[in-house]
Amino acid sequence: MMGKLYFLEPSKVGVQHIYLLEGYLRALTASPQISDRFQIVLCTSKSTARNLSTEVLAKVTPKPVFVMNPEKRRLVLKSLVEFYVVFRRMLALRPQDVLLVTCVFPTSLILIEWANRLLRRRGVHVVLHGDIEGIFASSRQSWLSIGFWAKTWLRLRRPGSRISLVVLDDFIKRRLIDAAPQKLNDANIFVVQLPVTPVNSEQALAVPPTVGFLGYRTQIKSFEAFAGLPGLLPAFRFVAIGGGKIEDIGAGTSEPLAGKDGYLAEIARCSVACFPYTAGYTASLSASALDALSTGVQILALDRPCFAELSAYFGDDVVQVVSRVEDIPQVLSRLLQNQGAGDRSRRLQKVAGSKFAVSAVQRSFERMLVPG
Repeated sequence: MMGKLYFLEPSKVGVQHIYLLEGYLRALTASPQISDRFQIVLCTSKSTARNLSTEVLAKVTPKPVFVMNPEKRRLVLKSLVEFYVVFRRMLALRPQDVLLVTCVFPTSLILIEWANRLLRRRGVHVVLHGDIEGIFASSRQSWLSIGFWAKTWLRLRRPGSRISLVVLDDFIKRRLIDAAPQKLNDANIFVVQLPVTPVNSEQALAVPPTVGFLGYRTQIKSFEAFAGLPGLLPAFRFVAIGGGKIEDIGAGTSEPLAGKDGYLAEIARCSVACFPYTAGYTASLSASALDALSTGVQILALDRPCFAELSAYFGDDVVQVVSRVEDIPQVLSRLLQNQGAGDRSRRLQKVAGSKFAVSAVQRSFERMLVPG
C-alpha cells in the first residue's frame, strides 16, 4: 500500500522562505523512488500555497493548515500552535506514512518529543534551523530566549527518541553529535542541504557598483557595521534588501520590493553581498547567503562557521571570509574593482553542480526516506 509523505510547514506564511520550500518540493517530486512510494501531501498555510509555482502544486496534494506568522514572535502562543498542527498529523500517521516537519521552535520540539513518548511514532523527521544556535552559547540565557529552550530540548531529549533530526549541512551534524554524543548519532541525524536553484537573472548590475545587506537586521548580523560603510567607501552604493523593501543606505531612501520575485531581482543587481555577522551561525546556514549564491553574487563575510564552511566548499571566488570587521572596507573595495565579465556565470555553474543543487537534495531525501 502506498504511504503518504506529509510535508508540513507549520511556521511560514506568504513568501517567507518560499524559494527554499519550493526547492524542497521540487527535489521530492522529481524522485521516482519517492513518488512510487509516497503520495506527497503539502500541509502549509494558504498564503504559502498561493505563492508556490503551479508546476509544483500540480505534483502534490495541498492540505491547508493554520500557521501563525513568525514575525509575531509570541513564544508561548506560537509554540502551542506549531505543536497542535504537528500533533494532529502525528496522530493520523499510519506505519507506511512519513511526516517531514520543515521548521519548529525548540519549545514546540520539546512538546513533540514528549508527545511521541506516548505515541511512539516512527517516520517523524524534524528539520533544525538557526534556533538551535542557543545550544552553543556560553553565556547564561533568559528563559524567554529561544536559546534557553534549545538547550533545554537537548537536555531533555532521550537517547532512544524516535524523532529523527534533519540538519542543513555536514558541519552542523558534526557539531551536534560532538555536543551530545550520548543522544545524537549518525543514525538519528540526516543531512539534507537547503536547495539552491541558480537564477539566470536579466537584471543589469546597478551603477555605481552596489553592495547588499540581505535579510532581517538582527543584532548578530551587525547591520550597524554595514551602515557605516558608505562613509568609508563613498564611490559605491550600499543597499539593505529584506522585510519587503530595499533601502539605499547612503541616500536614506526606501522602496517596496516588486512582487514575489523582487527580492532575488534586487540581489541580482548587486555586485557583492556583505555579511558582517559577529555571532551565531555556529550550527546553521544563512538562508540569505544561499539566496546570494542563487544569483551568482560574490559573497564577503566574517569567518563565522557557516561562511567558513561555504568558502572551503566553493572557494574564495564565490565566498570570501575575513577575520575582522575592520578588514571589510579594503577587501570590499578590491572585490568591486576586480569584477570580471564572466565571474557571475562561473559562480552560477559552481552552484549548479554543488551539493545544494536540487538534484543533490533529491538524493539526500532518497537516502533518508527510501530504505536500502
